[in-house]
Amino acid sequence: MKMKVLKNLTMFVGFGIMFWLLIKGVFWFQNHQERKRTAAARTQAIAEVLERRQNEFSQEDADPFGNDDMAHILLIGIDKRIGQTEGHCDAIQLISIDRIQDTIAITAVPRGTYANLPPGTAATSTDYYVANSCALGGLDYGIEQTERILQQNADYVVVVGFSEALGIFRTLELPTTETLQWLRHRQGYQIGEPQRARNHSTFLKSMLLRFVPTEFSTTDNLLHQLVYKMIQTDLSFAQVKTILNELAAMDLENNPNNITLHMRPAYAVQDIPFDETQIQEHVESLLEPIKGWIPEQAYTGTQQHEVESLLVETIHTNQNDEDFISWAHTHNLWLQIENEQSREELHYLVLEKYVTILESATERESVVANYIAEKEHLDLPEWSEKGKALLVQLLNL
Repeated sequence: MKMKVLKNLTMFVGFGIMFWLLIKGVFWFQNHQERKRTAAARTQAIAEVLERRQNEFSQEDADPFGNDDMAHILLIGIDKRIGQTEGHCDAIQLISIDRIQDTIAITAVPRGTYANLPPGTAATSTDYYVANSCALGGLDYGIEQTERILQQNADYVVVVGFSEALGIFRTLELPTTETLQWLRHRQGYQIGEPQRARNHSTFLKSMLLRFVPTEFSTTDNLLHQLVYKMIQTDLSFAQVKTILNELAAMDLENNPNNITLHMRPAYAVQDIPFDETQIQEHVESLLEPIKGWIPEQAYTGTQQHEVESLLVETIHTNQNDEDFISWAHTHNLWLQIENEQSREELHYLVLEKYVTILESATERESVVANYIAEKEHLDLPEWSEKGKALLVQLLNL
């Protein structure tokens, strides 16, 4: 009798355990399916946001060359750093593209060229130069004065800041600090500013010959998007693509003489080639004879670690200041950091803070989607995943 009861009890417990396992398995399967559906929904939502971002770069716009088949693009390098509300027009280059003649004329304006200033803005008679027309009169005023010097109106304007220049050099896999030194150096030349302006033209010609292929790949398109986001311009991305396609058709690599260099006003200058393999030696050879006369506050690259330390400290100190974060994001401050880990940490910190400022959900999603695409193109999966996680939070998934 006892054995029968024990046997029945064992069977009852066994069926109970099996039933419990079955119920648990059902719930596990349901939860697993729910997690899969949630993950799929998140993946789909992220994909939709990224697709919207891609669509932003595919809209058709008016022909940038107009009725005369010419495009005059004024490129201005602004030297504006932390704490400065306005910046000097540190580099001024007019790029005139003739798609009928297949020619490009690059005209430099030395930053020390005389220019009028708004009444009451100049402190001394030596302030009247075109670089100050931007700093003291504002960018629009600086453009007007530049056009007067060039005797040519610009169809479009491209503005590149200090941080963005470093970011573009890095994206193009150029030596960042050394390239900046080469472009900024003037003290070692007898003719100073005009030679520096000519070097800017030489650099632009070198970049056109090197980075404009006859055919563009998908990778090229992503590269163009990254660079486009680093500049400020009244050209749409579609118009930029139209211009690049026209440049590609010119086969510049095999027709370098189709790019001519000019200067207004004219000076006797040299064509010093930009050679990234010899750039450090070239800069050092220029600096060595005059290093005792260069002001300590001048940017020569030797104080790069000090510049970076100040930048990191400033961003961390002001990370809860909405005005500063908005300014930092707009001007890509993290791009001034050479160390990749530190640079990416600061970029993500600014991104996290910046999206909380934005009122539009669409704008927040677009900003983070751009971040994700950038990190994927740069092959930085850790930061791409962080971006995706942030996007999931914004989508409330």
